[in-house]
Amino acid sequence: MLNRRIIAASFFLATASSAALAAATADEAGRITTSLQTYFGNEPGVVTVAPQGDDYIVTLNAAPYLAKMGQPGVKVTIDPLVLTLRPKGNGQWDVSEKGPFAFGWAMEGLSTVDAKIADVTWSGVFDEVTASFLSSSYAIKNFTVNQSIVDPGSQAKTNTASVYDSWTGTGTSTPRPDGSIDSTGTMSVTGVVSAAKTEASPSGNAPPLNYSITNAKTDYTTTVKGLRSRAVVDLLAWFVAHPSKDLIVKDQQQLKDKVLAALPLWESAESAGTMTDTAVATAIGQFALPSATVNVGMNGVSKDGKLREAFGVTGLTIPPGIAPPWTDGLIPHTLKFDVTASGVDLEAPVRLFVAQADLSKEPPIPAGSEPAYLAAFAPKNSMNISFAGGEISSATYSLTYEGAFTVNFAGLPTGTATLHMKGLDDVLAKVQAAAASDPSAQQAMGGLVAFKGFGKAEADGSMVWAIDMTQPGKVLVNGIDVSAMAGMAPPPPAP
Repeated sequence: MLNRRIIAASFFLATASSAALAAATADEAGRITTSLQTYFGNEPGVVTVAPQGDDYIVTLNAAPYLAKMGQPGVKVTIDPLVLTLRPKGNGQWDVSEKGPFAFGWAMEGLSTVDAKIADVTWSGVFDEVTASFLSSSYAIKNFTVNQSIVDPGSQAKTNTASVYDSWTGTGTSTPRPDGSIDSTGTMSVTGVVSAAKTEASPSGNAPPLNYSITNAKTDYTTTVKGLRSRAVVDLLAWFVAHPSKDLIVKDQQQLKDKVLAALPLWESAESAGTMTDTAVATAIGQFALPSATVNVGMNGVSKDGKLREAFGVTGLTIPPGIAPPWTDGLIPHTLKFDVTASGVDLEAPVRLFVAQADLSKEPPIPAGSEPAYLAAFAPKNSMNISFAGGEISSATYSLTYEGAFTVNFAGLPTGTATLHMKGLDDVLAKVQAAAASDPSAQQAMGGLVAFKGFGKAEADGSMVWAIDMTQPGKVLVNGIDVSAMAGMAPPPPAP
């Protein structure tokens, strides 16, 4: 939520006047008001700027817009955003905010949300040329969100209450010669408690829901390189100046030019998060997750399209009694997954759409042009998928894996992968001991025996499975063709 407010601040300050270092004046306040209305519209009461000593007090109030967009049975409230601006010279401004903040909405008979922040302290230095904050920091204390949702069918009501004890962050931006920026940001959230409970429904058909989630701390870092912040701000201003479809259609060539000017939006963006001491308490017991990580990376709208997603958990525990007793020591406590998709062109389809689109028509692109977009997206009619550092481990075994494949849109995937496992014999021994009396263990035993049969024993007792799918129509596991088992055997010749 706070990030959106920081972004909003960057938008409306993008063309603020480079006022001289002097006492604030009514004339300058008027010029700032006009500038802000470029990004927030000129609806009366939305933007207010008042001089106060050496500062300008900017109030952004969404109430006039909410009143115009109001629907029967729907009520939306949001506190005005009050910022203090002080010119530093050279097109830079000190910007700050402090105080409580609240927002919420209600849809009659369906849902309500009531969110409150006891105190927000935020400050930053805004640069007009790049339309970005060269530095910023914020601290939120006691952020609470209370929500109620009514199921339309059963009329069961679920109440959720969440508390974030502390929410802090920092950000820096470094301008580049080409006008874009490189930025880094941090965020830390501590003391999270969220509880949900479903009240008994009139029909009695709603499933019970009663759980609570706690998290001691979550930390995030984000790095963005080559962000076209100025071009993105200009694009926003264009939409504010064209509030209707007719106006957009009339000037659609301007829109196309601005979209192309904003490409690739950013060169690369990466985010890494770590969650510490997370627990989920349910009616069947408590799930505990001492440590979890999430990593996401994505290139911008460029010819080198790439997306990476990775997550990992360590120390996972589940309530006793969920799994059969024989699985003790077999349920994974560590999971790692890291996948990257690449080899596609994100820029070409966008440029093709910009060239073809006529927003006055429905659909805006010519009928039958879809294959051209697929060809633009995947010029080789394929994409690459790679797995790195994968792991599934328990107290009894450790399975690691990696691989790289080409997904062919007009054929079977090709590539190689390697699985390495320690402790397979110990797993087999535990399952075999239980198989005499437990049917579920008997089923697992058959699969494990077949799995081991394709493996290759290493000197240290571990097992390796080298998977090769580089030969057309074949799947080799340690050199053995298992195509028929994988359903890839070629059809018999015609009689």
